[in-house]
Amino acid sequence: MEVIRIDYSNVHKNLPKSSCCIGFFDGLHTGHQALIADCIKKAKELNIKSGLITFDPDPWKIFFPDRVCRHITTLQDRIQLASSMGIEVMYVITFSKDFSALDVDAFHLLLKSMNVVHITCGFDFKYASKNSGNVKTLQSQNYFDVSVIDSVNSKNEKISSSRIEPLIQSGKIDLANELLGYMYSIEGCIEHGFKRGSTLLNFPTANLGVDPDYLVPSSGVYAGFVCVKDTLYGAMINVGNNPTFENKKVSIEAHIFDFDQDIYDEHVRFFFLKKTRNEIRFDGFEALKKQLQSDILTCKKVILQDSKYVARTASLWDKKVFEFK
Repeated sequence: MEVIRIDYSNVHKNLPKSSCCIGFFDGLHTGHQALIADCIKKAKELNIKSGLITFDPDPWKIFFPDRVCRHITTLQDRIQLASSMGIEVMYVITFSKDFSALDVDAFHLLLKSMNVVHITCGFDFKYASKNSGNVKTLQSQNYFDVSVIDSVNSKNEKISSSRIEPLIQSGKIDLANELLGYMYSIEGCIEHGFKRGSTLLNFPTANLGVDPDYLVPSSGVYAGFVCVKDTLYGAMINVGNNPTFENKKVSIEAHIFDFDQDIYDEHVRFFFLKKTRNEIRFDGFEALKKQLQSDILTCKKVILQDSKYVARTASLWDKKVFEFK
């Protein structure tokens, strides 16, 4: 997939004709996937490129620079997922206060200058200065055709990024995955930890220094995977302060099944399948060790029985799954 950065005041010349879906697309969840499917369908009908138009940075960062702003997916994640979903070109419009001040007509002209022939958007899409543009204004112009996708619902409620975010933060990962259509994940670099897992408990763990842009699931133990290079390895993932050891900083660490590689300082991705228990304090090492042994068995059982999103996730990230013993 080709990625093209767009400066609204100096658009590239001779961009290919395209059928595009448009939005911020955090998470590229199942609602977004309906837009992508329509966009690709129209592109094939018209024999033109399928495209996705998004914005960077997040508008919230421009208008509220002091506010913490975390996401389901980074821009790089969205590029990977959109490509795997069949998008041929991704337009990343640089978001700024000047860009946000464009009126409705100027926004339409921008899309025309990008050689957009067809736009697919959600029924509640808003754009231009002070969100003055909507589906009706978009359909009223004569530069390109417009398809509008109705609300994509789950349990009679719209699937949206704002609905998924609290599910992740509260540890309801299985429900978040249901709306995403794949396993939630976070990326970072493997750091040196306290080494208690390997020295005191004989349960070596990989400690993730997570990219601060991501939402972090609530404290507890999760069944999931760790992606190292091109392979997903089953894992027991712990998020929390390790109350038995009275840590002050939240840690994210994984015990990877059937794995003995040295991955310090490597970039990896942790995938979360399901929360298996909340974080609790133990009276000593032996009690904790006994619980960890039980947690490993539970996590392996969950992975084997609840594999609905594993194959889909591996396909989207172009990875293979290692079968643990």
